[in-house]
Parts: sequence; C-alpha cells; structure tokens
Amino acid sequence: MAETAAYAVLDRALDEAAGINAFFEVVRAPAGQVRPAADLWTDGAFLASRIAAVRERLAGRAGRHLDDVEPRVAASIFFQGIASRVLSPAAAAALAGGVVPDQRALGWYTEGAGLLLARTGGPGVPVGPEPGAAADGLAEHVLQGMLAPLAGAVRAQVKVAPRLLWGNAASSLGGTVAALASARPGLAGAAAGLGAALMARPPLEGLGGPGRPGATMADSFRRSTCCLYYRIPGCGTCGDCALAGR
Repeated sequence: MAETAAYAVLDRALDEAAGINAFFEVVRAPAGQVRPAADLWTDGAFLASRIAAVRERLAGRAGRHLDDVEPRVAASIFFQGIASRVLSPAAAAALAGGVVPDQRALGWYTEGAGLLLARTGGPGVPVGPEPGAAADGLAEHVLQGMLAPLAGAVRAQVKVAPRLLWGNAASSLGGTVAALASARPGLAGAAAGLGAALMARPPLEGLGGPGRPGATMADSFRRSTCCLYYRIPGCGTCGDCALAGR
C-alpha cells in the first residue's frame, strides 16, 4: 500500500509539471512499449540510433547535408536534450511533490524519430521539500544515476569532452529553473535555491551561474562552455553560451 501511495504522489507531481513545457512532459505509453531508462547507456545500438536521429534532424533543420553536422555536435545536442528531459520533471517533482523520479520510475518511448520520456512502475525516491534535500536527491538519482552513465556511454561512441557534456547539463538545469520559476512563481525561490545548490557541487561546479550581477538562476544563466551548435554551417550560438556576444 505504501508503494502504491508513493507511486500516486509521483504521478500527481509529474502530471502537474507536464503543462510547463515539453521538457517537463512524461508520457504514459502503451504497456510493453517502454524501454528501461538504462537501455540508453547499456545498449550501444540503441544509443547510436538516437544520436544518428539527432544528427539527421539537425541537418534537416539547417538545410544542410548530413556531412555538415559533425558527430560530436550531434552527440552534444543529444545529451543536452536528454539532460533537459530528465532534469525538468525531476526538479519539479522534487520541489512540488517531495519525490525524485529515478531510473526505475522512468523509461523511453520511441515515437517515429522522437524519443520521449515515459513513466514506468517505479514509485520514485522521497526527498525533503527544502532545496538542499531536493538537490541531494537530484544529484544522486539523476545526475549520477542517469546522466553520468549516459555521458560515459556517449563518450565511448563519439569523441566529446566530458566538461562539454556536463556544461550541457548545467545549461539544461538553467532552463529548468527559469521555466519552473516563470510557470510556478510560488516555487521560484526554491527552484533558484535548487539550481544554486547543484551548481555548487561536482559535476556541475564551475560550469555556469547567474548571467548578471545580483541575479539568480531563475532570472538568467550563463554557461562557461559551448554545446558546439555554432559549428553547423549557418547556425549561431545559444543565448546562454560562453561564446555569445564575442
């Protein structure tokens, strides 16, 4: 009964967060069609196919030949997208519901060329509502439990610097905090505190922070690395990029 109640708490938190933007959505896919979260970093063929899909999509959007998109650029953008998709609902659930969805609670549903984050049978991990407890939960179960093994698997396939990948996760966290603060003003302070707590510890330490003096991560964010998107011909830097304005 306790696990059933915990499952319901996580469901409510995820459902409430889903309306913020697409990165916060966790779909309810048909039974038997959700792959375990760990498949993305343990199944090399599955991971390679997802990076290839991102490469094709980037080339199509830029109107360029596939060869114009370096594999490391595709791998970088792929990792940043996954980081946003797991950090966003996890942060919202931790702050609003006191529970962190771990890799037992999440999986992947493929829909055509897309890869969607989906719900599985796990109840998530309870955490305290204060930013420090939420940060501990996200650091253990999302950064280390999901993104760290994924970063290792990506780097085993494509030559890309670990600092760049973790900079992408920092950028994703910045977007998560800003979106949460805007959509849920009552959580703005807690969201900014959560972001600051995660950015103050490895593996995100030194990879970004508020974009202007006196601001918080809920107001602006500037990363200290670059995702390499600008290397696609005709494409520029992102708004939070360390190279922006140079």
